[in-house]
Amino acid sequence: MVSIIVTHKKDIFYLRDCLESIAEQQFQDYETILVLDHTEDDLEEIIQEFQKEAHLKIYKLEEKTGVSAARNLGMDKASGEYIYFLDNDDYLYGDAIKTLLDVMDEDTDMAYGKVKHTWFQRQAFNDAQSDSENEEEEEISKRKEFLLSFDFNDPLNYRYERYRKLDKITVLGALYKKSLFIDNNIRFNENQTYFSDALVVTSIFKYAKKFKCTEDALYVKRHHNDKQNNPAISQHTKEETMPDYFVAYKNSYKMAGDDKKLKNHLNVILAKFIVKEYINKLRWSEDERWKGEFYNGIVEMAKTIDKKALKRKEFTRAEKKMIYAFIENDFDKMQKKSIRVLFHRKIKKMFRNKRVMYKTITLYVFSRMKLKENWIVFESFMGRNCSGQPKYIYKYLMENCGNKYKCIWVVDRKGVKIPGTGYKKCKRFGLRYYYYMNRSKYWVNNMRQSLSIPRRPETIMLATWHGTPLKRLVFDMEDVHSANPRYKDIVYRQTREWDYLLSDNPFSTEKFQSCFLFEREKILEYGYPANDPMYAPDRQERAEKIKRKMGIPENKKVILYAPTWRDDQFYDKGQYGFELDLDIKRLEKEFGNEYVLLLRLHYLVVDQLDLSQYGDFTVDGSSYDDITDLYLISDLLITDYSSVFFDYANLKRPVLYFTYDLEKYRDVLRGFYLDMEKDLPGPLLLTNDEVVDAIKNIDKITEEYRDRYDEFYNRFCCVDDGHAAQRVVEKVFH
Repeated sequence: MVSIIVTHKKDIFYLRDCLESIAEQQFQDYETILVLDHTEDDLEEIIQEFQKEAHLKIYKLEEKTGVSAARNLGMDKASGEYIYFLDNDDYLYGDAIKTLLDVMDEDTDMAYGKVKHTWFQRQAFNDAQSDSENEEEEEISKRKEFLLSFDFNDPLNYRYERYRKLDKITVLGALYKKSLFIDNNIRFNENQTYFSDALVVTSIFKYAKKFKCTEDALYVKRHHNDKQNNPAISQHTKEETMPDYFVAYKNSYKMAGDDKKLKNHLNVILAKFIVKEYINKLRWSEDERWKGEFYNGIVEMAKTIDKKALKRKEFTRAEKKMIYAFIENDFDKMQKKSIRVLFHRKIKKMFRNKRVMYKTITLYVFSRMKLKENWIVFESFMGRNCSGQPKYIYKYLMENCGNKYKCIWVVDRKGVKIPGTGYKKCKRFGLRYYYYMNRSKYWVNNMRQSLSIPRRPETIMLATWHGTPLKRLVFDMEDVHSANPRYKDIVYRQTREWDYLLSDNPFSTEKFQSCFLFEREKILEYGYPANDPMYAPDRQERAEKIKRKMGIPENKKVILYAPTWRDDQFYDKGQYGFELDLDIKRLEKEFGNEYVLLLRLHYLVVDQLDLSQYGDFTVDGSSYDDITDLYLISDLLITDYSSVFFDYANLKRPVLYFTYDLEKYRDVLRGFYLDMEKDLPGPLLLTNDEVVDAIKNIDKITEEYRDRYDEFYNRFCCVDDGHAAQRVVEKVFH
């Protein structure tokens, strides 16, 4: 019998994944001890669902509170020979419990597996893990060979490698004999909120007779992606956790007793904390406790450090001297040495990374130069082109304000074309970029700005954004499946710097407040300048010129296919792949005589699709700067979940939705603000057959959706009238 101990205080959203992963274990001789820590969640439905499937036994903390007290109660109630700790926001992959049990024997007190970190919910993680298993097979084989080379009868070699940092010490991902805890009175400290695992793990190291490991048992450690509204214990600030840090270290050191290797390991942990974390807090934090209370606490702990523990290559000579200053309780000497350490680090970084060098120059040179009141920096889609709201605000300024403003365009490569004359260009993250960003009073950006530029208090930032949201954004998303697990935290920091945010309609205004946690009074519901050309008197003549420029025959109608990116198809942060599910060969066969297909991938997609096989039927519009031009020449739009159809609706031309992965996108990756079946001004098409049929019957579909299209237009295009740029300029630039 294995007793799986799960504690719960809040977050049913996470708990469901946790219990599902237990219920799907093939090994059935277990019980799930669910300890409720004064939760306010209504768990009746979820308990009823998993009562039998996960062999649930429910217990409640009465007087005490906290994960430590909950785990202790779980151990007291456990009837199994083995115990396994599982946090309610984590889950198991595969048959992890049985896999660990298979390597246990009579003399083994602990069997541990692999801990993998993610911010994905379970279904998305399982899909990604399954896809990558074959690719990782060789790598896993190498790691197994390395791990199994250790003598687990004397596991000191490996255990100190595994637990390198005090804040990483955890009891998770391992199966224990319950007798190990009972015979040695191993308990969690119920007075600790943070680092409560440290003493327990130290005790396990001291008393366990034998360890074993298997990388086939996978514990999935799931990180919270909403630090502002729902932080995990590990996401609380250092200032909040430091008092428990001291308790954890002292108790662990005391528990180590005569074990010199274990004490030496704890010494190294403390020394690393001093050189990697403390001196940065001392230098930059406004909290005076780092000079007083926290300093004194570290000095007291530093007295335990055996200088032999510092004879490691991982500590530089300057770092060792700084640690010695702590041991000697010499604050002035410690400050001098820490400044020297930070200086050496900065110098190394400057020579290894140009961006660090430019930021340093900005801090000490550019930031001290006078701010230019009439300089405006424009950036569109991370410098990839000149388009969107920034382009049309810039054009209005050029046409109506003469030489009043100096305009600077941020670009990420050569060849980006800027209309007009008299502007300046600077390469994104080049030295001139830092210079202009630091000296310009106005920043105009349709994306989230880089945090590498410190914003002066006098700077005015206009965030124009780039569409009406269909997909849930940032703080309206329950989960994050993109390449950056810190997505919500980063966006929160970026949006605090915005002075104004443009909105295209009342719907966007409402959603921007919730998804960005943004103040209503800073939102300008003025319409989108990029939509102004769709109301211009000469839009037909302009469209004809664009078609000629792109080499599209005048007698051919244009289908614009503009799909969005998928959060889980990424190579790196901000770099997404795309798999083309639209059957272009079939479309060419059916409609090649009447239409041209204009393909426009999302700006975050880095894949380059080879369209040469389709001849003249396809035109690559992904590299074309301005999607507004593509709207003007298109007779029909096919998209999926991209916000392009909100802008395109200003033309009142038909829209089709190729939503072949609707269920996954809606239920796993993003979720929507609208009801796709009821609110959109066109049909949802799940197959290529349906796409072909819809194009053949486009006149019939147009008539069928006429009333819904009118409702949609009145709701989402009600502000745009061709004068949005004028309203923005008159409000922001003065």
